[in-house]
Amino acid sequence: MKKKVLIVDDEFEFVNDFARGLEMFGYEVYKAGDGQAALNMIEKAIPDIILCDYRLPDIDGDKILEKAKAKYPKMKFVMVTAYYDEAVENRLRKIGADEVIYKPIVLAEIEALLAKF
Repeated sequence: MKKKVLIVDDEFEFVNDFARGLEMFGYEVYKAGDGQAALNMIEKAIPDIILCDYRLPDIDGDKILEKAKAKYPKMKFVMVTAYYDEAVENRLRKIGADEVIYKPIVLAEIEALLAKF
């Protein structure tokens, strides 16, 4: 059975590129361009893995992380951010992020990370 991955980012080109790549690696991919769409898709698709940008136009990724982990504690959550901040990374891990990665990211690195889950 294919693992389901939800990609959450307001950069549509990034989302579409990564979605195509992950589909080639055999994942079933869902997409969301903002936090509310992500929360709706989590309930609809119940993904195995969420790949979520930290800064979104409506709801930041940490709030999505908290809500997803509260309801689905075994769901894997990878937070993506362009801004390195050790305190933020530590807080994200404390509230349940399985990984925190920094942009720019490479598809092959993401696939290797997701394969561990």
